[in-house]
Order: sequence, then structure tokens, then C-alpha cells
Amino acid sequence: MDNQKSLTKSKIICTLGPATSTPEQIRKLTELGMDCARIDFSCGTINEKLSLFKNVRKADDSIPIICELQGPKIRIGKMQKGGAVLHAGNSITITNKDVTGTSEKISITNKDLYEDLKQGDLFYINDGIVCLRIETISEEEMECTILSGGFISSRMGVNTPSLVFPFTVPTGQDIQDLWVIADLDPEFVAVSYVDTESDVLAVKKILIERGNDGIKLITKIDRPIALATFDTILEVSDGIMVARGDLGVEIPPEEVLPYQKEMIRKCNIAGKPIIVATQMLESMVKSPMPTRAEISDVFNAIEDGADAVMLSAETASGEFPGEAVEMMERVIRVSEALIPQRDPDNYDSEHETTSEMIGHLVYSACKKLSDMQCKNGMIICLTHNGYTGRMVSKYRPSLPILGITSHTRTAREMRLVWGIEPLLIPGLEGSEDSLTLIRRSVKACFEKDLIEHDETLIIAANMLDRPSQTNMVAVFSAKDILKDK
Repeated sequence: MDNQKSLTKSKIICTLGPATSTPEQIRKLTELGMDCARIDFSCGTINEKLSLFKNVRKADDSIPIICELQGPKIRIGKMQKGGAVLHAGNSITITNKDVTGTSEKISITNKDLYEDLKQGDLFYINDGIVCLRIETISEEEMECTILSGGFISSRMGVNTPSLVFPFTVPTGQDIQDLWVIADLDPEFVAVSYVDTESDVLAVKKILIERGNDGIKLITKIDRPIALATFDTILEVSDGIMVARGDLGVEIPPEEVLPYQKEMIRKCNIAGKPIIVATQMLESMVKSPMPTRAEISDVFNAIEDGADAVMLSAETASGEFPGEAVEMMERVIRVSEALIPQRDPDNYDSEHETTSEMIGHLVYSACKKLSDMQCKNGMIICLTHNGYTGRMVSKYRPSLPILGITSHTRTAREMRLVWGIEPLLIPGLEGSEDSLTLIRRSVKACFEKDLIEHDETLIIAANMLDRPSQTNMVAVFSAKDILKDK
């Protein structure tokens, strides 16, 4: 099959920014392997975000978009153009005045922070890469020693683990952004700094009040309390993002990986997409090649069962955005060739649905075809809202999955789900009977060179003209379906 890029199973999310803002730049990322675009509402002006959104749709209308809320995060203020590099051993001043930051002085957005900090407290920037120790504090300034250096730029996040803040989600700024997002109508909203499921529901309520109940919510896990309430958060979320930067500062860094693995397992069982994010190929912000440790990190996230891996500064502001996506794609290819098949019995949920039963059957059919040494096979999943596709995907079958739907939003949403290559076929739900529905779908796949004439097809269908729980699974030869009737 020629379309190998599109049929890699693990997905790549790219954060857009100054380095990747034009339709041409965004289109290049999709050609290299980007499956989903992220627009971070903590960076840039509202007009810049609107422009990014429009340019994604212009570049490739099939790409889903995640709009991420900034949440109640402490951030550094505006920096000089190009940011600054801090060096260990040097001193730096943090002021509560509005200044343009340099390597010698920066500002922070939370002006009241000085009242709660004390000498000796640690101050982390850029997901913990930069660490400052407070030496002296006055009413307007903090003098700090740089313990570990690194690059900083405008609006980067700050962590102060010694303090506990009364977070409110969503913030006033988040609410304003949600009104804009509701009108833009992206596929996903990422919710930052969640404590409990009530924070997620509060965001959902605002979107509904604004007239949009179709946007899916991805909850970022970036605080220790969210780890303790994870199960209930997962129940009300449509997906999860493991935000390892903040999490790795708020909890001991050696504990992040065990939590990451456990969250991936729970999301897999629930059949909800999970994204592993932050510092995956961080060195590629400045270098055309990643470190070996970063390659291992990406590989392990995919091996553990992550649906998607995410690039942040690497593509938003890095010097080698295309190379970062290309490298991520290469790692995915190698990992998918080596990862052993999972035991599907370990991924059944406590409340098995009909679609979940279909997913289990599809996995078994794939294994049987493999045992029979069937070399050409494909899963074709007919789905209304993507649920059946997710239930097939969660068992990680060995064959590629084509997700067939008549709905643009569903097709885009499936781009974030492991193993699914969506195909939008308008008007399918008007098919007179199930066989016609299947024949039309297979013919469309064949015409787009997604399947071959001698392929064995496993059809998993949420019957689009029947009640949602009416499902089927069948095995066909493509040539039998494609021959003229």
C-alpha cells in the first residue's frame, strides 16, 4: 500500500506558533505526519489564535484542532524578541513591574506572589528546566540565583512547589476564551489545572450555555490532586493529556512515569484517547537531532498504549519543526513494528457494551487471520459518532483500521484515536440496506487506494440506519464486494 504515512497507528499532535503559522507551514506538517493541531490560548493575541485556527482549516480541513485553555497558571511576562538563555551560577531579578524581560530581569503575571514566598524557595520556569533560588525579597523584586539554566520566552509557565494556591477553573480569562472557542467550534478543548470532575463539568456548562454542546473535552493532568481524583475525572472527560512538565515539578520526577503508565492503562480500558505531552523531543527546539533518551521516551509512551504523542515548543517556536515531526513519525514506525500484541481480556471494562464486544471480536478475527498467514487485511469500521471505532481501537488489533463516517466532526475526532484512519463519505446513512452500505464504503476505500482488490476485510459496523446499539462484525473478501452486481 502506498499510503503508509496515513496508516501509522499512533498519532502526532503539533502545537502551532510563530514557526508554524501559515497555511503552507501547517500543510507541510500534515505531509510529514501531523494528525492534530494544538492552539495554546496562553500564548499570543486573540487575533493570532483566530488566524491559526483559520489557517489550519485552510491548510487541511480534515485535521482536528485542540484549543487549550491557559488556566490559573503563574507565568513570566513579556520577553525580548527571541527570548533569553539563563546560565547556571548567574543572578536574575524577578520584578512585579511590567518590563520586557532579559537574561538579567523578568516579570511575572501574579503580582501578589511576593507576599507568600520566602528566602530559599525554588522557582521553576519552562516545565522545570530552569530553576531559580530566591536569595532576597523586597516589595517589588526578588533577587535569585540561577541553579539550572536554559531558554525562557514570553508567557512561559512558572511553578513554585512550596506554595498552595486557591485555583479556580475555569478562570475569568478562560471563560472569555471559551466564548470565542464555542464560536470557532474546534473538535477539542484541553482543560488545564483541573482538581476534580466538577472543574471539567464547569467548562462543559459554559460551552453549552454558549450554544455548543459538541466540543469534546480533554483534561490535562498536571497537578497532584488530579492524580488522586483521576478515576472520576476520566468518567466526565472525553480524553486525557498527561502534562508531564507541570506534573514533574509538582511531584517527585521519578514518580511521573509510573503515574503515566497507570493513566494510559485506565484510558485504554475506557476506550478514551490519551495524549502524552511535554519535552518529548525538547532538544529539537535548537537541534536538528534529538537525544537518545528522547527517542526512548517517545517509544515507551507508544509501547505503553498512548493514542498520541505531542510536540510543544518543538513545532511552535523551534528551529526545526519539520524535522521534529519527521523524527516522531520515524520512531512511531519502528515502535509499531516491534510492540507485542496485548491480551484483549485485560482491556475489557467493568460494564461491557455491545460495541466493546464487537471490538473484542475484531481483535480475535485479526489474530485468526494472522494465524492463517493472511498477508493482506484491513478493518473497516462504520461508525456514526466514533464510539464503535474507539471500542475497536482500544484492543490494539494488528490490522489497520479505516473509520468510515458521514459526519465531518466524527472523521476529524477519529484522527486522534490510535490506529484509525478516517474516511468521510457523505450520505451513507441514506443507504437502503446494510449490504449497500458496506459495498459503498468498500468501493470508496478502493477508489482512494486505501485497500487492495485481494484484501480480506473485517467489517465492524454501527449500523447507521439502526438504533445505536445495533452492531455487526463480518469478514469479506474485497473482490467479492467490489465485483459488479
